[in-house]
Amino acid sequence: MASKPAPSTAFIDRAPPAPRTSRPTTDVALFTDDADHALVQSRVGLVYGFVGAASLAFYVVGVFFFALAKPDQLWKVHTSPIKVGHLAVSIGFLCAFALRRGDVRVTRRALAAIDLGGGVGLMGLAGLTSIGMVRGFPFELIILVTFVFWATLRAALVPSPPRWTALVSALAATPVAGGAYAAYLREPTWSVAILPKSILVVMVVAWSVAGVAAATTIARVVYGLRREVKSATKLGQYTLETKIGEGGMGVVYRASHALLQRPTAVKLLSRDASSETNLRRFEREVQTTSKLTHPNTVAIYDFGRTRDGVFYYAMELLDGVSLQDLVEQDGPQPAGRVIHVLSQIAGALAEAHGVGLVHRDVKPANVLLCERGGIPDFVKVVDFGLVKDVAHDDAALSSTNALVGTPLYMAPECITKPDTIDARADLYAIGGVAYWLLTGAPPFEGDNLVEVCAHHLHSVPEAPSKRLGAAVPPALEALVLACLAKSPDARPASAAELARALDACRGECAWTTEDAAARWRERRTRPVPEAGASLGTAPTIDVARPES
Repeated sequence: MASKPAPSTAFIDRAPPAPRTSRPTTDVALFTDDADHALVQSRVGLVYGFVGAASLAFYVVGVFFFALAKPDQLWKVHTSPIKVGHLAVSIGFLCAFALRRGDVRVTRRALAAIDLGGGVGLMGLAGLTSIGMVRGFPFELIILVTFVFWATLRAALVPSPPRWTALVSALAATPVAGGAYAAYLREPTWSVAILPKSILVVMVVAWSVAGVAAATTIARVVYGLRREVKSATKLGQYTLETKIGEGGMGVVYRASHALLQRPTAVKLLSRDASSETNLRRFEREVQTTSKLTHPNTVAIYDFGRTRDGVFYYAMELLDGVSLQDLVEQDGPQPAGRVIHVLSQIAGALAEAHGVGLVHRDVKPANVLLCERGGIPDFVKVVDFGLVKDVAHDDAALSSTNALVGTPLYMAPECITKPDTIDARADLYAIGGVAYWLLTGAPPFEGDNLVEVCAHHLHSVPEAPSKRLGAAVPPALEALVLACLAKSPDARPASAAELARALDACRGECAWTTEDAAARWRERRTRPVPEAGASLGTAPTIDVARPES
């Protein structure tokens, strides 16, 4: 049973903001949930392990070439601050690499301290070693390049907020810049010999600022993309899994609830369709559908909006096939099955019409055939996005001066006087659905929208039996053609009356539960083409008409 809709304000996330409390930067620097905490810990260890290993390799290579150049002074390697500094860096970051062990779990503050302290410590040692470098070669420039490499590598691998990345990078740049500047003030080196000291100071500052800016930019991109992915895959208590359908206004995903185990589908309003009118229409679709309790109407569980502004609602997951796909895959259906399906559609619409709602987009793609509770051929009517409330209609939402619906199943009055349509427009569409089920073709076809609409206004549909080339029960054929009458007055008076007329046709061609079960068993034994490809065959349109 569908839940009772909340007031319209409930559609907007109005949760009160969290109380402002003073807390260290490290509390908000890194991700907080378990999965992200483990990822950040692993990535911090990866960065420091990689840089530590690179530093160790640099030390080994340096010792090798020093031994080749001055084998008699190899003992100086162990007293040189340069080599000792590199060895210390290597040992420190190899220890940090232990963060990648799955059985080690550090607290959030400790992880932030390691991230910040390790970066500042690394660059501090680099700055000190630049001062003690061998004179005559600009090793200080190498240290600056090393800083830029570390900062950008860390930003790319550790998914942390841009402000935190900027803080870590800026603090780490300070000892590097200081060490490089101090190195320039020593005896002239190769770099000082060809450039004034003032220019070299500008270069130090420029390299440092460039490193911080590059790291912050990379972090903004990486962190932003990760947030987009998370918001796109998790909506409140629902985690999105696979896309199962797509329409003009939104996309439908299979989803799972964090606590409940029932199958769920979540429909998201497309960002491209997020106009003010569409947002209000989307909200109304949820609220109107949730009022309906008929078993053949899709049930709504929940709805809301994420903090990123994505509108969604959760509904029962329907594991079945649309009537569009059914006919495309299996061909025209037996008359008994058509009556069985139409009776359920009429029942669902009878409830909607009883509370003053007109669906306005009844078509094969919006009717699903399922197995529910062990009952085969169970119908579900979906997609009330274009519903019109006859008693309390909002002209802006129902597009009074617009051509709304699916052309292949659109009643004549929807074309000429869309502001005056009533429940009988849905009965015309049911006639079109019946025609599709019986013959495998819509009542009218054309090369363009104008031609199809002209047929609806002026052409008499060919009898289903003639189009099919096979017999159709006369009572059923007459009823289908009555639903397709140009004048609303010539159609059945209501969906309830249509349901009674369909019941009267059952005697000519019975459709039993055993018949339906056999069809479903047969479908399960063969591969079924991907559903949803037929949605483009009969697209829903909403075309504004010029003012008269």
